Amino acid sequence: MNSFRLTATSICIILFSFVLFVGGLAPYYLFYIFSFALIIPLIHNIIIFTSIEGTVKVPDGFLYTGDKIEIEYLVKNKSRLSAPYIEIKSNITRLLTGKDMENNILSLGPKAAFTNKDTITLNKRGYYHLGEIDVIIHDVFTFYSFHKRIKSKASLLVYPEIINLSTLKITADNKSGELLTENSLFQDRNNISTFRDYREGDSIKTIHWKLTAKNDTAIVKEFENRVNTNVVIFLDNEASLFKDDVDRRLEDKSVDTALSIINYCLIQNIEVILETQNEGRYIRIEGKEKSDVKPYLEELTRFSGNGVLPIDSLILAQLDTISKGSTIIKISPRLDKTMGAIGIESKLKKLNPLFIAITDIENKTGYINPLIEKRLLQEGIPIHIIDYKTSIKEVLEVHNG
Repeated sequence: MNSFRLTATSICIILFSFVLFVGGLAPYYLFYIFSFALIIPLIHNIIIFTSIEGTVKVPDGFLYTGDKIEIEYLVKNKSRLSAPYIEIKSNITRLLTGKDMENNILSLGPKAAFTNKDTITLNKRGYYHLGEIDVIIHDVFTFYSFHKRIKSKASLLVYPEIINLSTLKITADNKSGELLTENSLFQDRNNISTFRDYREGDSIKTIHWKLTAKNDTAIVKEFENRVNTNVVIFLDNEASLFKDDVDRRLEDKSVDTALSIINYCLIQNIEVILETQNEGRYIRIEGKEKSDVKPYLEELTRFSGNGVLPIDSLILAQLDTISKGSTIIKISPRLDKTMGAIGIESKLKKLNPLFIAITDIENKTGYINPLIEKRLLQEGIPIHIIDYKTSIKEVLEVHNG
């Protein structure tokens, strides 16, 4: 294509120079023919350019990472002329999956349309403004190229996949409440869990006399153990921590970790609070039941490493206002001296800190100070390190189950 343009330009210059300095019927004749040969494809391309229209259709409803969807593209030639060479490029697939799709090269007859359907797997959570297609219109010699962007209002909200945890250790206070626990100190005498044979050391008050008489052996009642608790999750998104985040890996792992804990708490009817920020806007979401999950999903879907303020200052400012006995969880790509100070201060205020450090070893992002890690563990403060390629379920269940 470049050689053709160079050749055509050279011929045009030669002919024009010959006409200008030599003159004569034949040079003018050749110059006019050659000029028409260049102008007609240009006019043709302009007509096609003004006549091309298109749309993008995407599915409605709730979509999650891992779902397969079908995206439909429609490009229509409304002109009475044929479009001999059209190239259709779209970045929608790359936006949703991180993979490039091949361009479609075709020709469209008068009033003809081209429809293409791509089935893709959603790999990335987020809110995506879609519907932009780049249509490149060429003449038959590919001398001219006109670019036309076709936009539509199509958009997708892709929720992060919810990782279901079967166990998670959440420390509670000594009050009757809602969370099931293994400590018999918190037995709820109004709710019988099961019956079993009497064992030495069982209280006489737990014997079920009617079943004992019926079975000719001592049967005791076991009660559900329930306590009050609440969890406060501080999700770090300070911009400086994510400046080298490759393909949003730290962001996505932070979101998946926070959502897995939130989902577990809501299923167990544990009050859970999420605190983070969006640029300079402070965000706080509270819930206690499974039906409360949607606001968390909405916010975590849009989560980005764009925070203006260090989240440590937010935590320190709230330590005096958080109920004693609460579990505070900080999820961050950084484990440093400040986090160590927060852990010790939290313990002094009768809170239960738990720190989760997010890393991406492959791309050398995330920071863990080994001395701080050792000191916190010595203080009895749990620390979990979750790498981008590590299973969240395995880490949290193995350490907490």
